[in-house]
Amino acid sequence: MKKTLWTTVTLVFLLTGLLAAQSADEQYLKAMQLSDKCQQIQALDAYITQYAGKGGQYDAYAYAYYCLTPCATKNAQKAIDCGEKALAMSGIDETVKLQITFSIPSLYAGMGQMDKAKASVQRIIDKGKASADPKTAAQLQASGHVLLGQFAEKSGDYGAAAASYITAYGILKDPSITKQLNNLASTLYKSQKYVEAEKVFREFYAADQGSESASLLAQTLYKEGKVDEALAIYREAYAKKKTANLALNIAVILNKEAKTKPSLKPEAINALIEAGLLNAAQQKNLHQAALNLYISDSPDLAAINTQIEEHNKNIAEMTKTYNDKYGSKSDDDLTGPEKVSMKKLNNAIESEKQAIEQIKSQQKGVIDKFNQLVAQVRAKLGR
Repeated sequence: MKKTLWTTVTLVFLLTGLLAAQSADEQYLKAMQLSDKCQQIQALDAYITQYAGKGGQYDAYAYAYYCLTPCATKNAQKAIDCGEKALAMSGIDETVKLQITFSIPSLYAGMGQMDKAKASVQRIIDKGKASADPKTAAQLQASGHVLLGQFAEKSGDYGAAAASYITAYGILKDPSITKQLNNLASTLYKSQKYVEAEKVFREFYAADQGSESASLLAQTLYKEGKVDEALAIYREAYAKKKTANLALNIAVILNKEAKTKPSLKPEAINALIEAGLLNAAQQKNLHQAALNLYISDSPDLAAINTQIEEHNKNIAEMTKTYNDKYGSKSDDDLTGPEKVSMKKLNNAIESEKQAIEQIKSQQKGVIDKFNQLVAQVRAKLGR
């Protein structure tokens, strides 16, 4: 009898434990199905309070997602504590652990605890240094320095922010890091802190010597009115690597400067042609600007452009008159005098078009020479 009783009691305890485990699992799964993130946080909090530490299979993930789930009313310190607990537990995949590692610094920063935020960022950088995979090592270290830059920028320490972004870019040449530096430049420009921006981007260019750093420095110098120095930086970078962006900036500056400095016209024309060949979407406009500058060297040809514009204006006015008077009428609707008037108007429009063609024929020789110049530049670029 005693033996039977003991067996029964043992089974009751086992069943109770099984039911408790099922209840814990169900509560976690229900929590994760909630679409409202703050409700999800409350449900995870209830799970942690009632079941965590009792051997549930979802404990680690409950801690993890309390840390990771966004909610404005979430207890940030508790989220950090949960994240740290999750990191110390087994059974969580590396992707989730990495997300937690990146979330903790932002949580500290949101609480204004910048020393702890920076210390937790250092953990990311150290993790990168310890990685055997070069790509992962670079990504983690660069990401850590970008975070430090963002924290510094938010606090208004633009020098420290720039230093962190530059360090990140030195580790990983990623466009997203360049974007951070461009955003920083915009912030400094809006505050008219050009001297500070120049200092920052001189350091960047000195360390990098690439086209991106050159562009940031040159555009800062240009905004300061240091046109010659800006142009020199653009030219220096373009000599090393012919990029579309550098070519365009050089062309824009030279085209503007050539209007008051005729000696720059030949270089400006070549720069506009090159920029057009490297920037397909803007090629038509850039090559037209180059042609206009090329033609402007000849007063007679420049006058021809004015004549063409005048004829085009006449055509536009007469076409409008034609459409206003006769556009809605069929031939049967027209009176005899109206037909005569319409014919005269048509003839006048055709005369204007013929005049344009005659003028263009005078330009042909010059345009042919310009096209030869384009061909030479194209050959030089290998395009």
